[in-house]
Amino acid sequence: MAKPNICYHNVRINLDNEQHCRVHRVLSKLNKKVHKSVNQFIVDAVDFYINSMNDENLVEDAVEQKKDAGYITRDDLDGIRAELKNEVKNEIIMLLGAALGAGTVRVVEGATGRNSMDITAGEATDNTKETDDPTMMELVDDWG
Repeated sequence: MAKPNICYHNVRINLDNEQHCRVHRVLSKLNKKVHKSVNQFIVDAVDFYINSMNDENLVEDAVEQKKDAGYITRDDLDGIRAELKNEVKNEIIMLLGAALGAGTVRVVEGATGRNSMDITAGEATDNTKETDDPTMMELVDDWG
């Protein structure tokens, strides 16, 4: 009568294969004083191998598990690069537009937690008062 909590896996050993011969020699002469049984030795050996591989490519759904684990692929990196490039490009355009429009750019904390640009053209005239600093005037004259 078969027990419901036991499953069987068969192993075929080819004695013409050197690796198989080594396994057969160890299994047939296994030291029973050290190891409980041949079955437990095989289970321990396979378990050690599985743990050392970290379950990589051992099961069929390993690829799906990797995606769920949060690994980043090259396609993901390319998408991130494209997004960053577009964001930087838009910020540079905003800064250049503000500079060319004689406006000032003020960095304001936005609702999303990121820095956003608040461009005001009216404040440019208020903040550009000339000072009568002689050192500054000399530097301006030297620059051309």
